[in-house]
Amino acid sequence: MGVLFDTKTVPQTSLADLAAIFRSIGVSGATSDHLLVLQHSISRLLDTLASFSTLKKVTKISKVVWIDEQNFDHEHMETISSSIVFLCDGGFEILDAIAGILKRKILPFNRTSKISLIVANRLPSATDLAIENLGIKGDVKVYHWSSLRPIALESDILDLCLPQGGLGELFSGSINPLDELAGSLLDLVINSGYKVRITNTFIKGEHSSKLWNIYQNKYQTHLTKVDPKTKKRIQDQDETLFVDQHSFFNRNVDFVCLDRSVDLVSAVLTQLTYTGLCHETLGVQLGMVSVPEENLKLRFGDFNDEIYQLVRDLNFSMVGSVLNSKARTLQVEYDKRNNLTDIEEMKKFVGELNKLKESQKCVQKHTVVAESILKSVKDGDLERQIPGLEAEMPTSNKFNAFVELQQEILSDSLDNKRNCAAILEYMYQFEPPLSEVLRLMILTSIVKRGVREPEYEHMKTEIYHMYGMDAFKILLRMKELKMVYPRESLSFLPTSMSEEVVTSPHQLIRDFSSIGNGLNLMPVSDQVDPANPQDADFGLPGYVPIITRLIEAIYSREFLAAPRDMRVRKYGWDNLDLSALDGELRQEFLVPETKKSLFNSTIPPKASQLADRKDLIIVTFVGGMTYSEISTIRFVLNKNPVTKSKQVIFLTPGIITGVDLIDSLRYR
Repeated sequence: MGVLFDTKTVPQTSLADLAAIFRSIGVSGATSDHLLVLQHSISRLLDTLASFSTLKKVTKISKVVWIDEQNFDHEHMETISSSIVFLCDGGFEILDAIAGILKRKILPFNRTSKISLIVANRLPSATDLAIENLGIKGDVKVYHWSSLRPIALESDILDLCLPQGGLGELFSGSINPLDELAGSLLDLVINSGYKVRITNTFIKGEHSSKLWNIYQNKYQTHLTKVDPKTKKRIQDQDETLFVDQHSFFNRNVDFVCLDRSVDLVSAVLTQLTYTGLCHETLGVQLGMVSVPEENLKLRFGDFNDEIYQLVRDLNFSMVGSVLNSKARTLQVEYDKRNNLTDIEEMKKFVGELNKLKESQKCVQKHTVVAESILKSVKDGDLERQIPGLEAEMPTSNKFNAFVELQQEILSDSLDNKRNCAAILEYMYQFEPPLSEVLRLMILTSIVKRGVREPEYEHMKTEIYHMYGMDAFKILLRMKELKMVYPRESLSFLPTSMSEEVVTSPHQLIRDFSSIGNGLNLMPVSDQVDPANPQDADFGLPGYVPIITRLIEAIYSREFLAAPRDMRVRKYGWDNLDLSALDGELRQEFLVPETKKSLFNSTIPPKASQLADRKDLIIVTFVGGMTYSEISTIRFVLNKNPVTKSKQVIFLTPGIITGVDLIDSLRYR
């Protein structure tokens, strides 16, 4: 199956755009001897594009220093380059720092160097205004580089790398994450040569709806600026797409966009996949995991790492056995050299030797990472066992208690008083990070439609005594956003009269029990086999994310025991009961009026009749997604014969954890 958009082209396009900017700087009079003055956080993003030697070659830079006034002290100014190029993300603080360097360190002593500023964001107007307000507009030549983000984190993940997935900005009312996502979506369409033509939208949540509106405005504005040749190409793409049903169903593009607030539950639960647990325990930055004590750095998603593809989506309990099995298989292949007698066989073995060695190195690296995850979880604990999980699952009293308490809360097996007491007991016994306690509070509030006022006040007091004022402020913020909802007990009133609004744009689950039953979020199985999961509950403690079910429901209702249909039926969200989930819902079939007659039949052609399919699903969560959520979505789409052959691209503002959710609530 071909693809409509190759994510491998993303870093190539970004690097080419940067090289073009440096060529423009050179054409305008600067020499090729550029001093690059770099924002530290941008350097990590540059590492994902190319090696330093490649970057140096295409940009003609001779030296790199950080944006720091000390690098421009008087003794350094004598050897300063004739071309100084600042590269930053355009944040006001960093622009202010650059203005300070220019006014105090460079301009008073050096009027001969050409000074350029490259800003890596999608907000040129805001950046230009900030530069003018800082009083350096006439001192620097400004260039805008909008293609640094997203980065191709994996073959199916494009990541904008926004802090906490942009949640903090969204909570404060900023639309910047929406604008960044809309701009990235437009770039994807343009860089595909307009082959990506969105034909179906599935949108849930206020922010997602705004994002789609922003994208449509950007797209229409873009169309007014394209040249006649490009406009003709776009029209030709549409004509080809809508020739008949066969052509359409080979090339349709679904855009699924959901607010993070659709499912805060899966954001606060402990991730149990290899990548998810690694992110929570060791930390993963821009796809890179580090194990300092082993002097190891490993990039998740490396296109040459075939081992990662085997283990990335597994429940962690299966990772050890898979790595051991692969190591044995590679050793058997390697040992074949001892029995080779034929010259041709020897030549063939030598030709495959490098690949075998690389695979062995990858197995060793992932083994070190897996062992480090275990060590991180066990640290400080003695012999412990997780009930119901394989021996290779991380085992520690604290880890056990945290996961089991999440499962108890999810099952709603505790009354209000015992539920809150269990959280406080966990807090007293293990003194966990504040984020864990607050995640349990959010989970409790969603499952129980709020926390009774007496329990809430008691927990607030105890948490304040344990963690101090920082915790108190975050609790107030959680209450303000209705992530935790203190409710009065009005048992003397009929249920219909004591209904309270327990949701907000930042937490949309109104009745967890109802949505849990309706979407089968906690499936029950007689046999649990982590090696061959039957459902998508392997990534979290017995829970299938709501967002995963919503995506699955577009193409299949098997999770509701619906009759199977081998024809290419798209259910969408029709006849799906989402009454327990608040927030705007939109689904549109984006077909021109003149072409709608092509789709009068209720069921499209059989999948077997669709040759050379190039259809695509673009999945976006406004507010970021977790590695485990991505794994469960891959699972449900891969097990469905209709969607198995579709290309999937996750366009995310960030890969987040439960800690990120809590950090985004801190007042700044």
